Amino acid sequence: MISCLIPAYNEEKYIKNTIESLKNTNLIDEIIVIDDASTDKTFEIIKKIKGIKIIKNYKNLGKTKCILRGLKSSSGNTILLVDADLQGLNYFDLSNLIKPVENNELDITIAYGIPFVLKKFSGLRCLKREIFNLLNERKLKTANYGLEKIINKAIKKHNLKFKYIKMQKIRNIHKIKKYGLIKGLKLTIKMYLEIIINLF
Repeated sequence: MISCLIPAYNEEKYIKNTIESLKNTNLIDEIIVIDDASTDKTFEIIKKIKGIKIIKNYKNLGKTKCILRGLKSSSGNTILLVDADLQGLNYFDLSNLIKPVENNELDITIAYGIPFVLKKFSGLRCLKREIFNLLNERKLKTANYGLEKIINKAIKKHNLKFKYIKMQKIRNIHKIKKYGLIKGLKLTIKMYLEIIINLF
């Protein structure tokens, strides 16, 4: 069974398209959206979408804690992590990402070829559920944007089988386009500072 976890904060412009695109692939058994105390219409939009599970945070917890909350409510042995603003989600790309993990050929697959995203920090990835048990608990408690780096460290520490999978059509929305120049730059800097902190 494949469970897809989507953390979402103020994604009213993109969340519906992201969810519907995932549903249209017919690859995923369970979609769980974790609304991280959005202040726009994100929650109102996802409430109207049938066939998904919704978790509502009444306090902003950050991406990592959203995913961990979603994991607790999920049933799949294969976990697909998807950012809420991804565009162009399609069967071909996602099948290439999911199948190696589902078929026990790899422990983790990480998407690359997405604009504005360094492949090591890509949030679009598929992994076996038990991998979460190998992650550094102390880091998980403090990380917001650092989950990808924590997973990367577990890959090295436990010699996990992984592969970068090139995406052909999937794109994301840069924070500057989403939030404007000043706020977008601040959020981008904050994100990369936290990633750097979690290097150690």
